Amino acid sequence: MDLFIGMDLGGTNLKYALGNENGEIIIKKSRPSQANQSQKTIFENMFIAVEELKAEAEKRKNKILSIGVGSPGSIDFETGQLKGSTPNLPNWAKAPIKKTLEEKFNISTWADNDANIMALAEARLGAGKGYKNILCLTLGTGIGGGILIDNQVLRGEHYSAAEVGHIIIAYNGIRCNCGNKGCLEAYTTAPAMVKRYQKKLKRLGLAYNINELNTEFIFQKASRNEGLAIETIAETCEYLGAGIASISNIIDPEVVIIGGGVSEAGDPFIKQIENEVRQYSVKAIMQNLKIVRAQMGNDAGIVGAILLAAENYSDDN
Repeated sequence: MDLFIGMDLGGTNLKYALGNENGEIIIKKSRPSQANQSQKTIFENMFIAVEELKAEAEKRKNKILSIGVGSPGSIDFETGQLKGSTPNLPNWAKAPIKKTLEEKFNISTWADNDANIMALAEARLGAGKGYKNILCLTLGTGIGGGILIDNQVLRGEHYSAAEVGHIIIAYNGIRCNCGNKGCLEAYTTAPAMVKRYQKKLKRLGLAYNINELNTEFIFQKASRNEGLAIETIAETCEYLGAGIASISNIIDPEVVIIGGGVSEAGDPFIKQIENEVRQYSVKAIMQNLKIVRAQMGNDAGIVGAILLAAENYSDDN
């Protein structure tokens, strides 16, 4: 059997797996990414991962055809090199992923942004299966986005498409980490929700241990009908609704898929976002638009990377 390697590089862990052309995982592993270390150290961890998976393939008498890698940051899809820096991997700027792995192993390699990889997995095997035009968002400490148009990942002229977290939803609003003001990400990430909730508590002279405050805590409070938590979530859904509607009004997707830690609040949260999207979307677009939770979970990155490797190997051979 011919197999493919998928690697999902994050700020904490490097996840890696062997899989077949359908994205089915044969074996998966994980190791610390050592994100704060040198670029050389991160590549050495990737080398170890590939060697381990090659050994597993040899045991099974399988051949590895190609490697797919998902990484934070904008990646030139043709060269497989990061175009700049990425906050969670401070020394990963301009990392030549494709070149380094191909020179080391003589195996065809493709690299793409991790949000594009997640969107590919959801499109082929998850909540987007059967749809051609898809908007995918991951909500956590930041907002990641991936878009598929006619079944193809939209990367853009500068390989920086789908920066959905930086849609401007509030003119001259809160300063975002990117340097601009009023970005969707400045209002709807987990840290933004917690910060807004804290401010509401302080206005009423209330306080919680800062270590206790997270989005799970806020959603729990809301489930017990605590007004400030309900208000914080409602605001977040309105901001998300406005952002998603703005993108949908341009690309006209069939389905919007929402993943990441914040989405784990469940279907009521997704329904609340959907109601807000309806308020801001063009009626013709909203008519059949579905807004759903992601299905691939923690495996989305490695499955997407396997599919990236398989689909591009197939295109080239």
